[in-house]
Amino acid sequence: MTTPIQQKIRDKKRTPEQIAGMVKSGDWINHGTMGGDSTVCSQAVARRLGPGPGQLRDIEIWLHGNPVPRPEFQEIDPLEQYHCMHNFFMMPWNRKARDTNKVSDWAQWGWAYGIWAYHYRFANATRENRGIDWWFNAATVPDHHGFFNMSYGTSNSNVYRQTAKKIVFEVRSDYPWAEGGRFNTIHIDEIDYWVEVDCAKHTWPQVDERGIKPKPEEEAIARHIMTIMRDRDVVQLGIGSLPSACIAAMADAGFKDLGIHTEMLNFGLIKLIESGQVTNAYKNLDNGKSVYTFAFPFDSQWYYDTIHRNQRLAAYDSGYTNNLQNITRIDNMIAIDNCVAVDLLGQQCCSFYEMRPISGTGGFLHFVIFAGHSRGGRGVAAITSRSKKGTSRIVPFLPTGSTVDVPAQFTQYVCTEYGIVNLRGLSGYERASALISIAHPDDRAWLDAEARKHGLIAPKFPVSMYPEEGGGRRYPSYDDRRNYKLPLHSEIWGFDWDPFQSGK
Repeated sequence: MTTPIQQKIRDKKRTPEQIAGMVKSGDWINHGTMGGDSTVCSQAVARRLGPGPGQLRDIEIWLHGNPVPRPEFQEIDPLEQYHCMHNFFMMPWNRKARDTNKVSDWAQWGWAYGIWAYHYRFANATRENRGIDWWFNAATVPDHHGFFNMSYGTSNSNVYRQTAKKIVFEVRSDYPWAEGGRFNTIHIDEIDYWVEVDCAKHTWPQVDERGIKPKPEEEAIARHIMTIMRDRDVVQLGIGSLPSACIAAMADAGFKDLGIHTEMLNFGLIKLIESGQVTNAYKNLDNGKSVYTFAFPFDSQWYYDTIHRNQRLAAYDSGYTNNLQNITRIDNMIAIDNCVAVDLLGQQCCSFYEMRPISGTGGFLHFVIFAGHSRGGRGVAAITSRSKKGTSRIVPFLPTGSTVDVPAQFTQYVCTEYGIVNLRGLSGYERASALISIAHPDDRAWLDAEARKHGLIAPKFPVSMYPEEGGGRRYPSYDDRRNYKLPLHSEIWGFDWDPFQSGK
């Protein structure tokens, strides 16, 4: 016997071509959240682009860090005559389109509050008044209660479901059921249509993450970061070879009872969980759970086996994982994130550098700043001393056409292969001196000369006079401050706070 829920599911099934046939010229389309990338519906819409009768024009596409390339749009309409892509987090494929054809809009944002800030214009309790015409998103096969699980893309789904007039789920049998958390499921009553994806034909890009080999300088960076890590730390990591180096270094250091509260669940963190070093036993928020908001299944079967119905993982929306109030509540949080450049004022750039979009702020701002505001917390900006082009990543001032993703007053740890420094509480002279000390040796004389030329270091102030952790110039070690928490809440809410009782 067919239940009412089963009948609803059957009634709402469509083909990608049927969905594309309902799209009208001038429509705005959200092509999915991080880890929830659309494939078949996007391709069907792209095939309709053009100037002729019955074809689509003036289509606006809103992308939010989608790693699945959109070659269908680039091949059919490379100059964006009939569509426009708005990118809020650049990936290599859309960065290439911008470099080649000067197309692909870019806007600055980060997850959590950044998402709400940009989407308040689209959200509305009344569907017909919402700003996005279509939201296409990948999801799991629905359960017998009619719930679709957002799987790898819990991420921003709670925001997007409130912004779209029409919701279409692309159901993938290769997507695992991710345990919550919160906002990790959406009911059949809330969506308009769903289509079935041939997963053998539409696979995720497969990357051999196990085969990523860190460079020697990245291994050196990881060793420096380990000097400020301890047992029971709660870890957030980005993606790439540097995080891989950090995972190897954590294993070598033998840290115990680590926790995870991260934006992206990646290969390195999964490996850390499998090793037994992660227990989450001492987390004061989500005890016993590794918390994340999205993942990219670059090894689809392994990610599926890791995430599917795993009660030790909790998928939350980005409004929770990247929420500054939550991050500041997690004792001993350490966030380790890549950066493009840091200037001698301490300003950090990770998204738009020298008039060219690199990626986006994403969670960099939230974690680097607010991990450093938890009790015993640290926010680490990790950079190689030089870029691939051989230019210094530590610069006197950020060049024209560069964003400030983390303001100088919020910068804490900066690490290169030549050392790690903590800029919190340093004067301008000390700050410039500290950063010069971890620059490439061949760049230090130039940086010192520029710093003195522009008054960032006084003529007679010795460049070696920066406060080392636990060293000279009256600067405490990390162990001295492990129980210390910036008094944000006590000052705001008027609680008693005694600066001589660390963290109280």
